[in-house]
Amino acid sequence: MIWMGLWMACGETEPKVNRDDVAMQQAAPDPSVSRQGGQGGPQGPAPKNPPPPQNGQGQRGQPGQPGPQGQGAGPSGPPPMSGPNAATAGSGGAFQDPSGFPPFHDWPAPQGPAITAMGKWGPVQQLTSKPTGGYRPQIAVGVNDVLHAVYYDRTDDGDIIRHRISSDSGGSWSSPQQLGHDSERNWGPDIVARADGSVVVVYDHALEDFSSRGYLTTFQNGSWSQPTPLTPDDGGEIGSGHVAQTVGDGLAYIYIAKKLGPEYKFQARTRWFDGQNWSEPTPLSDGTEDAWHTNVERRPDGSVLAGYDIGTGGAATTLYLVNGEGTAFESPQNVTRSGKSGERPHFAFQKNGMDTVTWFHKEKGQPIHIYVRQGKNGKWGAVVEPSKGYGGYHFDPDVAVNEDGTLCLVWGWDSGDDAEMVYSINKGDGWSTPLKVADINWGKPGLASVDVDSSGSFHVIWNQGIRGYNEVYYTKLEKP
Repeated sequence: MIWMGLWMACGETEPKVNRDDVAMQQAAPDPSVSRQGGQGGPQGPAPKNPPPPQNGQGQRGQPGQPGPQGQGAGPSGPPPMSGPNAATAGSGGAFQDPSGFPPFHDWPAPQGPAITAMGKWGPVQQLTSKPTGGYRPQIAVGVNDVLHAVYYDRTDDGDIIRHRISSDSGGSWSSPQQLGHDSERNWGPDIVARADGSVVVVYDHALEDFSSRGYLTTFQNGSWSQPTPLTPDDGGEIGSGHVAQTVGDGLAYIYIAKKLGPEYKFQARTRWFDGQNWSEPTPLSDGTEDAWHTNVERRPDGSVLAGYDIGTGGAATTLYLVNGEGTAFESPQNVTRSGKSGERPHFAFQKNGMDTVTWFHKEKGQPIHIYVRQGKNGKWGAVVEPSKGYGGYHFDPDVAVNEDGTLCLVWGWDSGDDAEMVYSINKGDGWSTPLKVADINWGKPGLASVDVDSSGSFHVIWNQGIRGYNEVYYTKLEKP
Protein backbone atom coordinates (compact mmCIF):
# COMPACT_ATOMS: atom_id res chain seq x y z
CA MET A 1 0.00 0.00 0.00
CA ILE A 2 2.39 2.96 0.13
CA TRP A 3 -0.60 5.21 -0.32
CA MET A 4 -3.50 4.51 1.93
CA GLY A 5 -5.04 7.63 0.54
CA LEU A 6 -4.65 6.06 -2.99
CA TRP A 7 -6.44 4.20 -1.27
CA MET A 8 -13.52 -9.94 5.41
CA ALA A 9 -15.10 -14.31 7.34
CA CYS A 10 -17.77 -17.73 10.28
CA GLY A 11 -19.21 -22.59 14.34
CA GLU A 12 -22.67 -22.22 15.53
CA THR A 13 -24.50 -18.93 15.70
CA GLU A 14 -24.70 -16.91 18.87
CA PRO A 15 -27.68 -15.08 20.33
CA LYS A 16 -28.20 -11.62 18.90
CA VAL A 17 -25.71 -9.16 20.38
CA ASN A 18 -26.99 -5.74 21.34
CA ARG A 19 -24.70 -2.73 21.00
CA ASP A 20 -24.44 -2.39 24.78
CA ASP A 21 -23.33 -6.01 25.08
CA VAL A 22 -20.26 -5.78 22.86
CA ALA A 23 -17.35 -6.28 25.20
CA MET A 24 -14.26 -4.27 24.47
CA GLN A 25 -11.02 -5.81 25.63
CA GLN A 26 -7.61 -4.24 25.22
CA ALA A 27 -4.82 -6.69 24.48
CA ALA A 28 -1.46 -6.34 26.18
CA PRO A 29 0.30 -3.20 24.95
CA ASP A 30 3.74 -3.25 23.40
CA PRO A 31 6.30 -2.87 26.19
CA SER A 32 8.46 -0.85 23.83
CA VAL A 33 5.84 1.89 23.58
CA SER A 34 4.47 1.83 27.12
CA ARG A 35 7.61 3.57 28.32
CA GLN A 36 6.48 6.64 26.38
CA GLY A 37 3.53 7.14 28.70
CA GLY A 38 -0.14 7.58 27.96
CA GLN A 39 -3.12 5.29 28.08
CA GLY A 40 -4.25 2.83 25.46
CA GLY A 41 -6.94 3.80 23.00
CA PRO A 42 -10.32 5.36 23.62
CA GLN A 43 -11.12 5.76 27.30
CA GLY A 44 -14.73 5.92 28.44
CA PRO A 45 -17.62 7.20 26.33
CA ALA A 46 -15.79 9.08 23.58
CA PRO A 47 -17.83 11.59 21.65
CA LYS A 48 -19.32 9.95 18.58
CA ASN A 49 -17.52 11.13 15.46
CA PRO A 50 -16.15 14.49 16.68
CA PRO A 51 -16.06 17.50 14.36
CA PRO A 52 -13.38 17.53 11.68
CA PRO A 53 -10.01 18.13 13.36
CA GLN A 54 -8.07 21.25 12.53
CA ASN A 55 -4.64 21.03 10.86
CA GLY A 56 -4.71 17.27 11.09
CA GLN A 57 -4.94 17.21 14.87
CA GLY A 58 -7.68 15.90 17.12
CA GLN A 59 -9.51 17.87 19.76
CA ARG A 60 -7.41 18.37 22.86
CA GLY A 61 -8.33 16.34 25.90
CA GLN A 62 -10.96 14.20 24.20
CA PRO A 63 -10.89 10.47 24.91
CA GLY A 64 -9.25 8.48 22.18
CA GLN A 65 -7.05 11.33 20.94
CA PRO A 66 -3.30 11.01 20.45
CA GLY A 67 -0.76 11.93 23.07
CA PRO A 68 -0.31 11.17 26.76
CA GLN A 69 -3.61 11.23 28.67
CA GLY A 70 -5.39 12.33 25.51
CA GLN A 71 -3.69 15.74 25.47
CA GLY A 72 -2.55 16.96 22.09
CA ALA A 73 -0.58 15.03 19.51
CA GLY A 74 1.48 11.91 20.10
CA PRO A 75 4.63 10.91 18.22
CA SER A 76 4.69 12.52 14.82
CA GLY A 77 6.36 9.65 13.02
CA PRO A 78 9.30 10.45 10.77
CA PRO A 79 9.84 14.14 9.93
CA PRO A 80 7.98 15.55 6.96
CA MET A 81 9.51 14.59 3.66
CA SER A 82 10.92 17.81 2.32
CA GLY A 83 14.01 16.95 0.30
CA PRO A 84 14.62 17.98 -3.31
CA ASN A 85 12.39 15.17 -4.54
CA ALA A 86 9.37 15.80 -2.33
CA ALA A 87 6.01 17.24 -3.35
CA THR A 88 7.45 19.40 -6.08
CA ALA A 89 8.84 16.25 -7.68
CA GLY A 90 5.38 14.76 -8.10
CA SER A 91 5.52 12.08 -5.44
CA GLY A 92 2.30 10.21 -4.71
CA GLY A 93 3.26 10.10 -1.04
CA ALA A 94 3.54 13.88 -0.88
CA PHE A 95 -0.21 14.15 -1.04
CA GLN A 96 -1.01 11.53 1.57
CA ASP A 97 -1.99 11.98 5.19
CA PRO A 98 0.53 9.60 6.82
CA SER A 99 -2.18 8.32 9.17
CA GLY A 100 -4.23 7.24 6.16
CA PHE A 101 -7.34 9.30 6.93
CA PRO A 102 -9.30 9.86 3.68
CA PRO A 103 -10.64 13.38 3.09
CA PHE A 104 -14.20 12.27 2.32
CA HIS A 105 -14.80 11.69 6.05
CA ASP A 106 -14.90 15.48 6.43
CA TRP A 107 -17.64 15.88 3.81
CA PRO A 108 -21.41 15.59 4.40
CA ALA A 109 -22.37 11.93 3.94
CA PRO A 110 -25.02 10.87 1.39
CA GLN A 111 -28.49 10.68 2.90
CA GLY A 112 -30.39 7.40 3.33
CA PRO A 113 -31.20 4.61 5.78
CA ALA A 114 -28.54 3.87 8.39
CA ILE A 115 -27.03 0.49 9.28
CA THR A 116 -27.97 0.24 12.94
CA ALA A 117 -28.40 -3.43 13.95
CA MET A 118 -25.53 -5.38 15.50
CA GLY A 119 -24.31 -8.66 14.10
CA LYS A 120 -23.10 -11.72 16.01
CA TRP A 121 -19.40 -11.06 16.23
CA GLY A 122 -17.61 -11.79 19.50
CA PRO A 123 -15.83 -9.42 21.90
CA VAL A 124 -13.72 -6.71 20.28
CA GLN A 125 -10.06 -6.50 21.22
CA GLN A 126 -7.94 -3.39 20.79
CA LEU A 127 -4.49 -4.51 19.66
CA THR A 128 -2.71 -1.14 19.84
CA SER A 129 -2.40 1.67 22.35
CA LYS A 130 -1.32 5.25 22.86
CA PRO A 131 0.75 7.05 21.98
CA THR A 132 1.72 5.18 18.81
CA GLY A 133 -1.65 3.80 17.69
CA GLY A 134 -1.93 1.41 14.74
CA TYR A 135 -2.56 1.58 11.00
CA ARG A 136 -3.23 -0.59 7.92
CA PRO A 137 -3.57 -3.98 9.69
CA GLN A 138 -3.59 -7.34 7.95
CA ILE A 139 -4.50 -10.78 9.31
CA ALA A 140 -3.67 -14.31 8.14
CA VAL A 141 -4.66 -17.71 9.55
CA GLY A 142 -1.70 -20.07 9.64
CA VAL A 143 -0.98 -23.68 10.53
CA ASN A 144 -3.13 -25.03 13.40
CA ASP A 145 -5.32 -21.92 13.09
CA VAL A 146 -2.64 -19.67 14.56
CA LEU A 147 -3.54 -16.04 13.81
CA HIS A 148 -0.91 -13.62 12.58
CA ALA A 149 -1.62 -9.87 12.62
CA VAL A 150 0.63 -7.13 11.27
CA TYR A 151 0.22 -3.35 11.26
CA TYR A 152 2.43 -0.30 11.58
CA ASP A 153 2.51 2.24 14.39
CA ARG A 154 3.85 5.81 14.45
CA THR A 155 6.88 6.44 16.67
CA ASP A 156 9.36 9.29 16.83
CA ASP A 157 11.82 7.04 14.96
CA GLY A 158 9.44 6.24 12.14
CA ASP A 159 6.42 4.22 11.11
CA ILE A 160 7.34 0.76 12.38
CA ILE A 161 5.71 -2.58 11.49
CA ARG A 162 4.63 -4.90 14.34
CA HIS A 163 3.61 -8.56 14.40
CA ARG A 164 1.32 -10.22 16.96
CA ILE A 165 0.27 -13.88 17.26
CA SER A 166 -2.79 -15.59 18.74
CA SER A 167 -2.76 -19.35 19.33
CA ASP A 168 -6.23 -19.51 20.92
CA SER A 169 -8.47 -18.24 18.11
CA GLY A 170 -8.07 -14.59 19.00
CA GLY A 171 -8.61 -14.97 22.73
CA SER A 172 -5.20 -13.56 23.61
CA TRP A 173 -2.30 -12.07 21.69
CA SER A 174 1.47 -12.07 22.03
CA SER A 175 3.38 -8.87 22.68
CA PRO A 176 4.15 -6.96 19.47
CA GLN A 177 7.36 -7.88 17.69
CA GLN A 178 9.05 -5.40 15.38
CA LEU A 179 9.89 -6.43 11.83
CA GLY A 180 11.38 -4.74 8.80
CA HIS A 181 13.30 -1.48 9.04
CA ASP A 182 13.55 0.39 12.35
CA SER A 183 13.26 3.93 10.95
CA GLU A 184 11.63 6.04 8.24
CA ARG A 185 8.32 4.99 6.75
CA ASN A 186 7.42 1.30 6.62
CA TRP A 187 3.97 1.20 5.05
CA GLY A 188 1.46 -1.23 3.63
CA PRO A 189 2.48 -4.58 5.10
CA ASP A 190 0.87 -7.54 3.33
CA ILE A 191 1.03 -11.00 4.87
CA VAL A 192 0.94 -14.64 3.77
CA ALA A 193 0.90 -17.61 6.17
CA ARG A 194 2.40 -20.74 4.57
CA ALA A 195 1.75 -24.44 5.16
CA ASP A 196 5.21 -24.97 6.68
CA GLY A 197 4.38 -22.53 9.49
CA SER A 198 6.42 -19.65 8.11
CA VAL A 199 4.98 -16.21 7.40
CA VAL A 200 5.95 -13.85 4.60
CA VAL A 201 5.45 -10.08 4.76
CA VAL A 202 6.12 -7.54 2.02
CA TYR A 203 6.08 -3.80 2.66
CA ASP A 204 7.11 -0.43 1.23
CA HIS A 205 10.04 1.44 2.78
CA ALA A 206 10.20 5.17 1.97
CA LEU A 207 13.05 7.59 2.66
CA GLU A 208 12.85 11.29 3.46
CA ASP A 209 13.01 12.32 -0.21
CA PHE A 210 10.11 9.97 -1.11
CA SER A 211 12.27 7.46 -2.93
CA SER A 212 11.11 4.02 -1.85
CA ARG A 213 11.60 0.28 -2.39
CA GLY A 214 9.64 -2.88 -1.75
CA TYR A 215 11.00 -5.38 0.76
CA LEU A 216 10.29 -8.94 1.90
CA THR A 217 10.91 -10.54 5.29
CA THR A 218 10.11 -14.06 6.54
CA PHE A 219 9.04 -15.22 10.01
CA GLN A 220 10.41 -18.64 10.92
CA ASN A 221 11.23 -20.31 14.23
CA GLY A 222 10.08 -17.28 16.16
CA SER A 223 12.13 -14.58 14.44
CA TRP A 224 12.02 -12.35 11.38
CA SER A 225 14.68 -12.40 8.69
CA GLN A 226 16.62 -9.37 7.54
CA PRO A 227 14.57 -7.50 4.93
CA THR A 228 15.40 -8.36 1.31
CA PRO A 229 14.79 -5.73 -1.40
CA LEU A 230 12.28 -6.65 -4.09
CA THR A 231 12.59 -3.54 -6.24
CA PRO A 232 15.69 -1.78 -7.64
CA ASP A 233 17.61 0.97 -5.89
CA ASP A 234 16.99 3.44 -8.71
CA GLY A 235 15.76 6.48 -6.78
CA GLY A 236 12.19 5.86 -7.89
CA GLU A 237 8.98 5.44 -5.98
CA ILE A 238 6.97 2.25 -5.38
CA GLY A 239 3.83 1.38 -3.45
CA SER A 240 0.85 -0.90 -2.95
CA GLY A 241 3.00 -4.03 -2.68
CA HIS A 242 1.07 -7.30 -2.25
CA VAL A 243 2.13 -10.93 -2.19
CA ALA A 244 0.55 -14.37 -2.60
CA GLN A 245 1.91 -17.87 -2.22
CA THR A 246 1.71 -19.94 -5.41
CA VAL A 247 2.90 -23.57 -5.51
CA GLY A 248 5.39 -24.85 -2.93
CA ASP A 249 7.66 -21.99 -1.91
CA GLY A 250 6.63 -19.91 -4.90
CA LEU A 251 5.43 -16.30 -4.51
CA ALA A 252 3.75 -13.73 -6.73
CA TYR A 253 4.47 -10.06 -5.99
CA ILE A 254 2.59 -7.08 -7.46
CA TYR A 255 3.21 -3.37 -6.88
CA ILE A 256 3.13 0.07 -8.53
CA ALA A 257 6.27 2.01 -9.47
CA LYS A 258 7.41 5.17 -11.20
CA LYS A 259 10.27 7.62 -11.42
CA LEU A 260 10.06 10.63 -9.14
CA GLY A 261 8.62 13.57 -11.00
CA PRO A 262 5.19 14.92 -12.00
CA GLU A 263 5.69 13.84 -15.61
CA TYR A 264 5.79 10.15 -14.62
CA LYS A 265 2.87 7.81 -13.91
CA PHE A 266 2.61 4.77 -11.65
CA GLN A 267 2.83 1.49 -13.53
CA ALA A 268 1.55 -1.86 -12.22
CA ARG A 269 4.40 -4.40 -12.17
CA THR A 270 4.92 -7.99 -11.05
CA ARG A 271 7.67 -10.39 -10.04
CA TRP A 272 7.55 -14.16 -9.49
CA PHE A 273 9.59 -16.31 -7.13
CA ASP A 274 9.86 -19.95 -8.24
CA GLY A 275 11.28 -21.18 -4.94
CA GLN A 276 14.86 -20.41 -5.95
CA ASN A 277 15.03 -17.17 -7.89
CA TRP A 278 13.05 -14.00 -8.57
CA SER A 279 12.07 -13.05 -12.10
CA GLU A 280 12.78 -9.61 -13.49
CA PRO A 281 10.03 -7.00 -12.96
CA THR A 282 7.32 -7.24 -15.63
CA PRO A 283 4.84 -4.42 -16.36
CA LEU A 284 1.09 -5.06 -16.43
CA SER A 285 0.09 -1.49 -17.37
CA ASP A 286 1.70 0.83 -19.91
CA GLY A 287 2.25 3.84 -17.66
CA THR A 288 0.26 6.30 -19.75
CA GLU A 289 -2.16 6.66 -16.81
CA ASP A 290 -1.55 6.04 -13.13
CA ALA A 291 -2.06 2.54 -11.71
CA TRP A 292 -3.31 2.22 -8.12
CA HIS A 293 -4.39 -0.28 -5.44
CA THR A 294 -2.88 -3.57 -6.47
CA ASN A 295 -3.74 -6.90 -4.88
CA VAL A 296 -2.97 -10.57 -5.50
CA GLU A 297 -4.37 -13.67 -3.77
CA ARG A 298 -3.99 -17.45 -4.11
CA ARG A 299 -6.61 -19.90 -5.33
CA PRO A 300 -6.81 -23.39 -3.79
CA ASP A 301 -4.96 -24.87 -6.80
CA GLY A 302 -1.97 -22.54 -6.43
CA SER A 303 -2.88 -20.19 -9.27
CA VAL A 304 -3.45 -16.53 -8.40
CA LEU A 305 -5.74 -13.65 -9.30
CA ALA A 306 -4.42 -10.10 -9.22
CA GLY A 307 -6.06 -6.73 -9.69
CA TYR A 308 -5.41 -3.02 -9.89
CA ASP A 309 -7.16 0.13 -11.14
CA ILE A 310 -6.12 2.74 -13.68
CA GLY A 311 -6.99 6.42 -13.82
CA THR A 312 -6.83 9.68 -11.91
CA GLY A 313 -6.45 9.32 -8.16
CA GLY A 314 -9.64 10.24 -6.31
CA ALA A 315 -11.82 9.74 -9.36
CA ALA A 316 -13.72 6.75 -10.76
CA THR A 317 -11.05 4.40 -12.10
CA THR A 318 -11.00 1.41 -14.45
CA LEU A 319 -10.66 -1.97 -12.74
CA TYR A 320 -8.39 -4.63 -14.23
CA LEU A 321 -8.05 -8.27 -13.20
CA VAL A 322 -5.32 -10.64 -14.35
CA ASN A 323 -4.97 -14.41 -13.94
CA GLY A 324 -1.60 -15.91 -13.02
CA GLU A 325 -0.33 -19.51 -13.23
CA GLY A 326 3.09 -21.09 -12.95
CA THR A 327 5.37 -18.06 -13.02
CA ALA A 328 3.52 -15.76 -15.42
CA PHE A 329 0.45 -13.58 -15.68
CA GLU A 330 -1.94 -13.60 -18.61
CA SER A 331 -3.12 -10.41 -20.31
CA PRO A 332 -5.03 -8.03 -17.99
CA GLN A 333 -8.83 -8.03 -18.33
CA ASN A 334 -10.77 -4.76 -18.22
CA VAL A 335 -13.74 -5.80 -16.09
CA THR A 336 -15.13 -2.27 -15.90
CA ARG A 337 -16.00 -2.57 -19.58
CA SER A 338 -18.64 -5.18 -18.76
CA GLY A 339 -19.34 -4.06 -15.19
CA LYS A 340 -18.59 -1.08 -12.96
CA SER A 341 -15.59 1.12 -12.32
CA GLY A 342 -13.88 1.11 -8.95
CA GLU A 343 -10.82 0.39 -6.87
CA ARG A 344 -9.13 -1.76 -4.23
CA PRO A 345 -10.11 -5.28 -5.40
CA HIS A 346 -10.15 -8.19 -2.95
CA PHE A 347 -10.82 -11.84 -3.68
CA ALA A 348 -12.23 -15.07 -2.28
CA PHE A 349 -12.00 -18.46 -4.02
CA GLN A 350 -14.28 -21.48 -3.66
CA LYS A 351 -13.16 -25.04 -4.29
CA ASN A 352 -15.66 -25.40 -7.13
CA GLY A 353 -13.65 -22.87 -9.13
CA MET A 354 -15.87 -19.87 -8.42
CA ASP A 355 -13.96 -16.62 -7.99
CA THR A 356 -15.44 -13.70 -6.02
CA VAL A 357 -14.12 -10.16 -6.35
CA THR A 358 -15.25 -7.12 -4.35
CA TRP A 359 -14.34 -3.46 -4.76
CA PHE A 360 -15.74 0.00 -4.07
CA HIS A 361 -16.75 2.77 -6.43
CA LYS A 362 -16.46 6.53 -6.12
CA GLU A 363 -18.67 9.21 -7.65
CA LYS A 364 -17.09 12.65 -7.65
CA GLY A 365 -14.52 11.43 -5.17
CA GLN A 366 -17.13 10.01 -2.80
CA PRO A 367 -17.17 6.24 -2.13
CA ILE A 368 -20.81 5.17 -2.22
CA HIS A 369 -21.00 1.67 -3.71
CA ILE A 370 -19.68 -1.74 -2.60
CA TYR A 371 -19.72 -4.10 -5.57
CA VAL A 372 -19.30 -7.88 -5.82
CA ARG A 373 -18.94 -10.03 -8.90
CA GLN A 374 -18.48 -13.79 -9.34
CA GLY A 375 -17.21 -15.89 -12.20
CA LYS A 376 -15.10 -18.75 -13.47
CA ASN A 377 -12.22 -18.79 -15.92
CA GLY A 378 -12.41 -15.06 -16.51
CA LYS A 379 -16.12 -15.09 -17.39
CA TRP A 380 -17.78 -12.77 -14.92
CA GLY A 381 -21.44 -12.65 -13.93
CA ALA A 382 -23.58 -9.66 -13.06
CA VAL A 383 -22.40 -6.97 -10.65
CA VAL A 384 -24.33 -6.94 -7.36
CA GLU A 385 -24.32 -4.21 -4.70
CA PRO A 386 -24.66 -5.41 -1.08
CA SER A 387 -24.57 -1.77 0.13
CA LYS A 388 -27.49 -0.71 -2.08
CA GLY A 389 -30.27 1.21 -0.37
CA TYR A 390 -28.21 2.53 2.54
CA GLY A 391 -26.98 6.07 3.06
CA GLY A 392 -23.48 7.09 4.01
CA TYR A 393 -20.11 6.33 2.52
CA HIS A 394 -19.16 2.70 1.76
CA PHE A 395 -15.50 1.81 1.27
CA ASP A 396 -12.56 -0.57 1.76
CA PRO A 397 -14.25 -3.98 1.35
CA ASP A 398 -12.62 -7.37 1.91
CA VAL A 399 -14.12 -10.84 1.51
CA ALA A 400 -13.39 -14.42 2.60
CA VAL A 401 -15.06 -17.80 2.10
CA ASN A 402 -15.14 -20.86 4.37
CA GLU A 403 -15.17 -24.58 3.54
CA ASP A 404 -18.98 -24.59 3.29
CA GLY A 405 -18.88 -21.90 0.61
CA THR A 406 -20.24 -19.18 2.93
CA LEU A 407 -18.93 -15.75 1.99
CA CYS A 408 -18.33 -12.96 4.51
CA LEU A 409 -18.02 -9.44 3.12
CA VAL A 410 -16.77 -6.66 5.41
CA TRP A 411 -16.49 -2.94 4.65
CA GLY A 412 -16.28 0.49 6.22
CA TRP A 413 -19.40 2.64 6.56
CA ASP A 414 -19.71 6.30 7.54
CA SER A 415 -23.07 8.10 7.74
CA GLY A 416 -21.63 11.19 9.42
CA ASP A 417 -23.45 10.68 12.74
CA ASP A 418 -22.38 7.05 12.93
CA ALA A 419 -19.42 5.19 11.46
CA GLU A 420 -18.52 1.53 12.00
CA MET A 421 -17.27 -1.60 10.27
CA VAL A 422 -20.21 -3.54 8.76
CA TYR A 423 -20.69 -6.90 7.04
CA SER A 424 -22.96 -9.11 4.96
CA ILE A 425 -23.15 -12.92 4.59
CA ASN A 426 -23.88 -14.93 1.45
CA LYS A 427 -24.63 -18.67 1.76
CA GLY A 428 -25.44 -19.00 -1.93
CA ASP A 429 -28.85 -17.34 -1.71
CA GLY A 430 -27.78 -13.71 -1.96
CA TRP A 431 -26.29 -11.14 0.36
CA SER A 432 -27.86 -10.64 3.79
CA THR A 433 -28.92 -7.28 5.23
CA PRO A 434 -25.79 -5.39 6.35
CA LEU A 435 -25.13 -5.42 10.10
CA LYS A 436 -22.49 -3.87 12.29
CA VAL A 437 -19.34 -5.82 13.09
CA ALA A 438 -18.81 -3.71 16.21
CA ASP A 439 -19.82 -0.49 17.92
CA ILE A 440 -16.47 1.14 18.64
CA ASN A 441 -18.31 4.43 19.02
CA TRP A 442 -15.49 6.76 18.06
CA GLY A 443 -13.71 7.79 14.89
CA LYS A 444 -14.02 6.32 11.43
CA PRO A 445 -13.32 2.71 10.37
CA GLY A 446 -11.19 1.59 7.47
CA LEU A 447 -8.87 -0.88 5.78
CA ALA A 448 -10.30 -4.13 7.09
CA SER A 449 -8.63 -7.49 6.51
CA VAL A 450 -10.49 -10.80 6.93
CA ASP A 451 -9.46 -14.47 6.91
CA VAL A 452 -11.10 -17.78 7.81
CA ASP A 453 -10.00 -20.71 10.00
CA SER A 454 -10.48 -24.46 9.64
CA SER A 455 -13.72 -24.41 11.68
CA GLY A 456 -15.31 -21.95 9.24
CA SER A 457 -15.11 -18.97 11.61
CA PHE A 458 -14.09 -15.58 10.29
CA HIS A 459 -11.48 -13.26 11.82
CA VAL A 460 -11.38 -9.55 11.01
CA ILE A 461 -8.95 -6.77 11.86
CA TRP A 462 -9.21 -3.08 10.99
CA ASN A 463 -8.12 0.42 12.00
CA GLN A 464 -10.46 3.10 13.34
CA GLY A 465 -9.90 6.66 14.48
CA ILE A 466 -9.51 10.27 13.43
CA ARG A 467 -7.12 12.19 11.22
CA GLY A 468 -3.66 11.76 12.70
CA TYR A 469 -4.48 8.88 15.02
CA ASN A 470 -5.96 5.37 14.70
CA GLU A 471 -6.14 2.18 16.76
CA VAL A 472 -6.27 -1.41 15.50
CA TYR A 473 -9.21 -3.67 16.46
CA TYR A 474 -9.91 -7.39 16.10
CA THR A 475 -12.97 -9.61 16.46
CA LYS A 476 -14.26 -13.05 15.43
CA LEU A 477 -17.48 -14.35 13.89
CA GLU A 478 -18.28 -17.98 14.67
CA LYS A 479 -19.26 -20.06 11.65
CA PRO A 480 -22.62 -18.66 10.45
